[in-house]
Amino acid sequence: EDLINYLINNGLRPKDAEDLAQTIARIRRLVRWYWSYGADIKEHETRAFLILPLLFALGWSEQRLKIEWKATDIAFFEKPYNRQNRDPKNCIMILESKRFWGGLTYAESQVKRYAKNFPNCRHLIVSDGCCYKLFKRQDDEWLYDAYLNILKPRSCHPYEENKGGAQDVFLSLMPK
Repeated sequence: EDLINYLINNGLRPKDAEDLAQTIARIRRLVRWYWSYGADIKEHETRAFLILPLLFALGWSEQRLKIEWKATDIAFFEKPYNRQNRDPKNCIMILESKRFWGGLTYAESQVKRYAKNFPNCRHLIVSDGCCYKLFKRQDDEWLYDAYLNILKPRSCHPYEENKGGAQDVFLSLMPK
């Protein structure tokens, strides 16, 4: 409830906040099912069933997302992606998805490599659908900024207190 109120106070419409709360509950149920019964859950499944529903609930439209574009799993655009807006400089954020249980450690270097092709990209996200790591650009460096575990959202990283938590990841994921 505190998280939802925080997002409303930062511009998320109350109706969208209610939808987001329901979407998060649905994602949590599926994550728990994957933990208990799932087998061989591929990257495409985490993206389709866990990540994209969250992005849509946060307000992203299909027209502003590009799937598997220029080596990225998800590219985010400020304006709809179309013939006039398909230059890599118009990409503002990229997300690298990983298979469930695959870990996010190696994804960090991968997504940072991809970011070199997107000069105006401000945020990088790596996710397995349950956990999200947020990186923010500072000059020419990408700094690890925040962490979200969808099952246990916290206000800061569980053991790196100088890293932001759920509210920082969600706020960065909201379209501007």
